[in-house]
Amino acid sequence: HSWHDDPEAKFLKLSEVAESFFRKNGRYPTFWLDKVCIDQEHLSDGLRVLPVNVMACSKVLVLCGHTYSQRLWCAWELFVLFS
Repeated sequence: HSWHDDPEAKFLKLSEVAESFFRKNGRYPTFWLDKVCIDQEHLSDGLRVLPVNVMACSKVLVLCGHTYSQRLWCAWELFVLFS
């Protein structure tokens, strides 16, 4: 996630993905969102288990804008995913 990218565009895309999943599966998908699932007051604790959370996912959806690839946090998540 990058705060500099368009939040409305990302929300619209996430909504499209959720609706498409619902049409195919009869239920909405479950999302793990790092910003809300990692305690922002204790980031180091969340970072320790980030690889576990990412590797537990069967699929990963990256809603990236123009600045996504310039953020170290975002690069770290992708590195963990592809490792």
